[in-house]
Amino acid sequence: MTRIEQDPPLLWRARLSEALLRLQFVVYTTIVFALFAIGWLWHRMFIIVPPGHLGVMYRTLATGTVTNRVWGEGLHVIPPWDQLKAYEVRLQQETLEFKVLSDEGLALGVQAVVRFRPNEDMLGYLQQDVGPDYFKRLIKPEIEAHIRRTFGSRPAHELYATVRDVMQELGQFPLIGRLEMKTAATATQPYVFIQDVKLVAIDLPKIVENAIANKYEQEQLMLAYKYKLERESQEADRKRTEAAGIRDFNQIVGKNLDIVRWRSLEVASEFARSSNSKVVMLGGGQGGALPMILNLGDAPSGLSSPATPEQKPEPEKPITKAAGHQQGVTPTLPPRPAPQPAPLQTPAKPRLP
Repeated sequence: MTRIEQDPPLLWRARLSEALLRLQFVVYTTIVFALFAIGWLWHRMFIIVPPGHLGVMYRTLATGTVTNRVWGEGLHVIPPWDQLKAYEVRLQQETLEFKVLSDEGLALGVQAVVRFRPNEDMLGYLQQDVGPDYFKRLIKPEIEAHIRRTFGSRPAHELYATVRDVMQELGQFPLIGRLEMKTAATATQPYVFIQDVKLVAIDLPKIVENAIANKYEQEQLMLAYKYKLERESQEADRKRTEAAGIRDFNQIVGKNLDIVRWRSLEVASEFARSSNSKVVMLGGGQGGALPMILNLGDAPSGLSSPATPEQKPEPEKPITKAAGHQQGVTPTLPPRPAPQPAPLQTPAKPRLP
């Protein structure tokens, strides 16, 4: 009787333990599957829009792309069957390298830089009509076609001379947008705003580069020759002015005797300052005679041996006025030897002419 009464509690505990084990297995399995599901759906449900971006929603079970609204920066929780695509709305820059043909048919290498940003109000239509790779599909072909039209209408050798006009024409880039039909008229909303198109480099053929270099070299030589001609012309004018001044001076001096006297006095003053012996005779008489300068040489330091009575000093020759006095030239006489002193006992008198 004791054994039979103790069996039912044991069976109840065993059944409870088994039920708990089964429940634990189910809970753990559910948690594992939930974690796997959350890990798989995390990136589809929790979307982070980075700085400088805006999000465009695509609703799978509704109307598709939402065009009248954009999602800002930050964390967004969405259903896992929907999609939120982020678009960068900051200023972007891309570099293009391609070949273009000039007016003569020469192949020119062009490297251009394009700065652009998408229109925030048209992000929904941009995703719906073009897609995320809108630069390759929309902007790049239009930029290349615009640059080819600009370069194709100009010869290759004129690109450097008209680079400002080329840059202005490149800046006139047409907007790329969506045509919308309204009640009154049609309107175009641009998908993308093109901020700037810059030319970074232009690769010309070697023959064109050599021709341009030769042209500029010849222009510089021509400017150098022109400068030389102007310099020689100014030098000729200077010499003419100098010659005219000398001519006027000679004419004035020839007519005015006071200037002749003044010049002769200057010459006499210079001679008087010299260290050798001389005799300066300042003129008198009618008309104002010019000074006569007689250079007698250095004076003897002492008496020499007495001369014999027969030795007589040679008479001095008369001094005549030269014809050059009237032309303003001061006549000078060559130096003569110093006279020998006579003996003290019988001094000899010089004879005058």
